[in-house]
Amino acid sequence: MSILHYFIRANESAQLMEAMIGRLGLSQTIDSLPDQHNVMRRAATRCLHCDHPDQCAAWLAQNHAPDEAPSYCKNHDMFERLLDRSESHPSSSLT
Repeated sequence: MSILHYFIRANESAQLMEAMIGRLGLSQTIDSLPDQHNVMRRAATRCLHCDHPDQCAAWLAQNHAPDEAPSYCKNHDMFERLLDRSESHPSSSLT
């Protein structure tokens, strides 16, 4: 993979991940995590290595208020934990 291709893929991956976080309503939950930087770095790495970016983009185009990420999402389990956390502690700092 050329360096240019890598940066293009990284940008696309970041856009998909940002869209998924927004659709799931997790922006504030993630922002309140004490280790937000490391959590997002690991999530971005998983997303970058996903084999389904086109399928993810199509899913995002069709799902405007989903209850969960698609099962093939490499961050599905993390998103589920964050959703559970945000539902059980809606006003806490989530520390």
